[in-house]
Amino acid sequence: MAKKKKKKNLTKGVVKELGRRASSEAAGRRDYVASTIRSRLESLVPTQLRWLFPFVTGFKPTLEEEEEAATVATQVKVAESKKAPQILEPVYTQYRCRWGDPLTCEYLQQTVQQSPETKSCRECGFPATLPEKAEIRGSRGRYRVESLIGRRGMGRLYRGTQLSNSHQVLIKEYLLPDYCFNPEEAKARKDAFRLKAGVNLADGRVQDFRLCHPWEAIADHNEERCYLLTKGNFDLYPTLREYLALHGAMSAIAVRQVLNQVLQTLEFLHTQKFRFPSGQVQLGIAHGNLSLDSLLIAKNQNGAVPNGFNNSAALSSEILNTDFFIYICDLALWESLFDPKGDWGQGTRENQTSTVNRNNSHHPSLISNPSAAQDLVALGYIGFYLLAGSRINPVNGQPRDPKDDQQWPSINFNFKVFLQRLMGIGIPFESAQIARQALLKLPPEAPIVYPVVQAVSEEEEIVKTPRILWFLLGILGFGLLGMLLWWLWPKPQVAESVGDELSLCCINKVSAIPAGKFTYTAEQEGTWNYTVQQKNLVADGKTLEEELEKRQPKLQLNYQPEDSTQTALAKVRSEETNFALTSLITPLPIELESQTVAYDGLVVFVAFSYSQREKSLPQALNGQITFKQLRQLYTGQITNWRELGGPNLAVRLYIPDETEAVRIFEQRVLKDNQTIQSFRKLQRKGDPPDTFTNSWVPEIYRFPTFKMLRQVIQDFESEGAGMGAIAFGKLSQVFGQCSVYPLALKEGEKNFVHPLIQDNQQPVNPTTDLCDHKGSYFPNLQVFRDNSYPLGYPLAVVYPRDNSRPPVGAKFAEMLRTQEGQQLLSKTGLIPLYPVALK
Repeated sequence: MAKKKKKKNLTKGVVKELGRRASSEAAGRRDYVASTIRSRLESLVPTQLRWLFPFVTGFKPTLEEEEEAATVATQVKVAESKKAPQILEPVYTQYRCRWGDPLTCEYLQQTVQQSPETKSCRECGFPATLPEKAEIRGSRGRYRVESLIGRRGMGRLYRGTQLSNSHQVLIKEYLLPDYCFNPEEAKARKDAFRLKAGVNLADGRVQDFRLCHPWEAIADHNEERCYLLTKGNFDLYPTLREYLALHGAMSAIAVRQVLNQVLQTLEFLHTQKFRFPSGQVQLGIAHGNLSLDSLLIAKNQNGAVPNGFNNSAALSSEILNTDFFIYICDLALWESLFDPKGDWGQGTRENQTSTVNRNNSHHPSLISNPSAAQDLVALGYIGFYLLAGSRINPVNGQPRDPKDDQQWPSINFNFKVFLQRLMGIGIPFESAQIARQALLKLPPEAPIVYPVVQAVSEEEEIVKTPRILWFLLGILGFGLLGMLLWWLWPKPQVAESVGDELSLCCINKVSAIPAGKFTYTAEQEGTWNYTVQQKNLVADGKTLEEELEKRQPKLQLNYQPEDSTQTALAKVRSEETNFALTSLITPLPIELESQTVAYDGLVVFVAFSYSQREKSLPQALNGQITFKQLRQLYTGQITNWRELGGPNLAVRLYIPDETEAVRIFEQRVLKDNQTIQSFRKLQRKGDPPDTFTNSWVPEIYRFPTFKMLRQVIQDFESEGAGMGAIAFGKLSQVFGQCSVYPLALKEGEKNFVHPLIQDNQQPVNPTTDLCDHKGSYFPNLQVFRDNSYPLGYPLAVVYPRDNSRPPVGAKFAEMLRTQEGQQLLSKTGLIPLYPVALK
């Protein structure tokens, strides 16, 4: 018995010691990883934004700490640097803005900078931004516009100054453009804005509860604009959407802090009596517009308690500890007045389950008021998006669905149930107060579970340790071997992931350009030969190469084209040339590396006339064609369009006189050698016959791209020709030729994909007037980025993987990847890595 007891105590001791060691090692690893990540982030993010780090990484999982707060007068330091890139939902879709959202259109902003008197966009007619030094007159003073900040919600934000005392103000500009509102509607909304924009407690108390209070609401008598002014710098705080774009998902503990504060503010909004500027008093207000864009986040600088909060109550209750504040702005009470898509009282766009009646939109007498219950539902979705890291699922481009368990991160089960109740998926909460009480009673988030350590005797430990060691070393060896093979194996070059914002603005900002004259090359009949050497694409009488050398005088280049891409790459490998410009359609040799700088692709097109669209080929083909049908056409198996459901017209086939384009067509569409040989046998030199004969045989005619375009149009316009032409060419040269229609393509069992998209984010179709609506459609960047367009390909600078050679190739790529370089490439017809504004 004594031996058993002694052995049992020994076993317990071993278990305890091993557990302690495992816990200590795990804590050390966590600290190391946390410090490493933090140091990396601090090296990547500007100093002005580092104040955002602590309030996600520094939380303590406790429910007993003192509640935070800050007074309205507290000035929190706000990041002055450029905010994280984000994609916002366009509002004024009636305007055909080439950049998708006229509220953030860079072209319009640049136009106003050059011509401050500009009142509207020269392309789409949307109201222009306010120029610097413009003055706004209100009942409480005059204000001067200092600078544009950007868009938030339904309007644009500006820094401003109150002229009487030089106090800083934030100006939010709302618009009532005539394409969206008639004069009667605009006047009704202006009147409602003056009466409703701003709320205060009816009894005169000053309690902010982290609610941004407007200072003055101004309706412009001369223009269809309204202005909401706030004092201080609250509106400069980042929105939660911007925070997620910069940092990614919040931890569950941080999300609980957000919910705690917002629920407290909602409890205040839903239960107090408020007085509007009109003098009307109302018991309780629903926010109606809760979203990632109407919640602002600010770090607590001094631990002050805001006016109206009972500090003793906070100390005595189980309050979630936090180092940041969430401020609420943009109530639907005035924000919805300027929504062209809904009625005045419509609430948040984040609310996936809103059942507010949207009939009788814009009718001034039928206001659909949001409810407190809808605020709770919207907040539940916000919590879910914060945990997931974004509102949109990057995999499928659709809003994240909380009903799909696979889209939830790993969190405490009770917290998940709480969020589901907020969203209305479970039993809903009766009020914000009850919801907040339930939140504070939740158990803390479960700690990370580590593997269980089993006790073993000393003898077993001595025997097993070497085996485990050899096993781990074996796994490590296989892993290293696999990584080496993967690195050595030639791989197809895929376009690098590109953010919405590149690091440098201007070509002349690229530093360390090597001295000397360098030779570069490209395929003689390829995309780059035309792009680099063709005059007038980027400037009158200038080539792209000349423009680059003008902006970077240190750059001295000598262009030597080659007959093929293979020869061009061989010259780079043999050090006869310093770098090459090429289409990345085949794997590169291992000693070469590349940087993608743009995209291009082949488009298959037929003749098109909007006035004769009812009898046109695009209409008959429903604007699309499959790879299988292309193979049948270009090998002579189909000779009449009626075989594809079209009109009784003989098929006439054209291809471009560019080796690169034809090679891509053969590789991607025709594929096998037998089909390629049949395709080549049909190719003929010279001009096609003018008329159709009964002895018609399929033939393929090869011309330079622009002559080929004229031939396709000529065939369409020739009366009695009895022929319908089809051709393919590079998008960079075909885009803008509105007398031909690019067809949507389908490869195998995949969906049809169109290379062009309209400013309403829908693909062009045979009913689109391609000539009159120029500027309202453009290449669909996304389908080229994600390789879903089957004939798209990246364009890259290729240079040696050799540090002993001058890095002129890498520097040339860096110049093209600047914002200015992307603008120049866009002017040549290529598809830039991200949307850019043409100057």
